[in-house]
Amino acid sequence: MNYKTINQRFNTFLIDIQNSFKKESNQTLFQQRNTIKIVKFEQKKYVVKSFKVPHLLNQIVYRFFRSSKAQRSYENAVKLRELNINTPQPIGYIEFPSFFLFNESYYISDFFDYDFEIRALLADKHFPHREEILTQFVAFSYNLHNKGVFHIDYSPGNILVKKIDDTYSFSLIDVNRMQFLEFTDELRMKAFSKLSTFNEDRAFITNAYCKLSTIEPNFATTKMELFHEKHQQYIRNKKKLRKLKKKNNA
Repeated sequence: MNYKTINQRFNTFLIDIQNSFKKESNQTLFQQRNTIKIVKFEQKKYVVKSFKVPHLLNQIVYRFFRSSKAQRSYENAVKLRELNINTPQPIGYIEFPSFFLFNESYYISDFFDYDFEIRALLADKHFPHREEILTQFVAFSYNLHNKGVFHIDYSPGNILVKKIDDTYSFSLIDVNRMQFLEFTDELRMKAFSKLSTFNEDRAFITNAYCKLSTIEPNFATTKMELFHEKHQQYIRNKKKLRKLKKKNNA
């Protein structure tokens, strides 16, 4: 096994994670391709993400040539916190490879008791304090970009929100796919492509972002709509492909 943790006191927690993850008392937060559960250690809650065992080719790739999703999740979370960007405190990651192949892997972080995902706000035009939260969210995103953080999965379910006094704190999750680079104006707009499908929200985000930056509004609007449409087309193509596979397998 391969593992790394922020503190050696978590060694036994990581090494025994396969057994503790299977306990029926654990609360399951998400279960599709990957599974996310709340697991207790020393009477404290932690979030454990179990990554699906990859297909054969990627088992070889992750075994010898590329960092696993669990490792990247941990390293990216550490980097984000070094940049003073909120993400649940990383605890560690662990991998269980065989001699030639990569198998199970887990990423562990602190449990973050958030109020809502940004998804809830984007889906509800009557969400309380909606414009105020969106304005603060744009400022958070602007700061993110200025620090060179491109979250490839910057989508509604991966941004957690918690109200602290009169402000809203935003925290990033699902951070295994991330790049640290210098942003162009075009990339700043592309970063929002997986968010709202409401025209009004995209216009609001574009205008608020332009007020914080030196980006020309017409340029920003054109790029925002271009990348939004590209992402929507990608989703439509995926749905068509799924239907085709189901039809061929029927």
